[in-house]
Amino acid sequence: IWVAIIWLSMVEGGQGSLVGLQPIQFDLYKETHHISYLSTKVAHTGDNLDRYLLGRQFMVCLVVFIVNLSGGPVSGAELWGYPDWVTNIFFTTGFAMILFTAMVGQLASQVNGSLNMLDYINNYGCLITFWTAMI
Repeated sequence: IWVAIIWLSMVEGGQGSLVGLQPIQFDLYKETHHISYLSTKVAHTGDNLDRYLLGRQFMVCLVVFIVNLSGGPVSGAELWGYPDWVTNIFFTTGFAMILFTAMVGQLASQVNGSLNMLDYINNYGCLITFWTAMI
């Protein structure tokens, strides 16, 4: 589950970074952020950013589906003596997994990716995610 959540955060934060860096010239960070330069050079050429955003949306659907399958509720499980109504609301319906996925995998990474654009995508995880979405 954690691998999928980390990959989801790469997808979500990378999107904020690539969209935010569109008006910035490549040469300004070519020497300081080499990996960011590799992905933005391709993403901001032609209609590649639109292709990336479409592929990224399919990846988000796939990863969220995998997270919800792997972290789904087990029938008949009793957790820490919670009352049945709490267990039904959060665990049987999968609401706890929805909150976990949204808060940890999506919202936090989108904020970090939009505030620290160059640094967020300056790693090979984001570069691999970018090329996976471009396929």
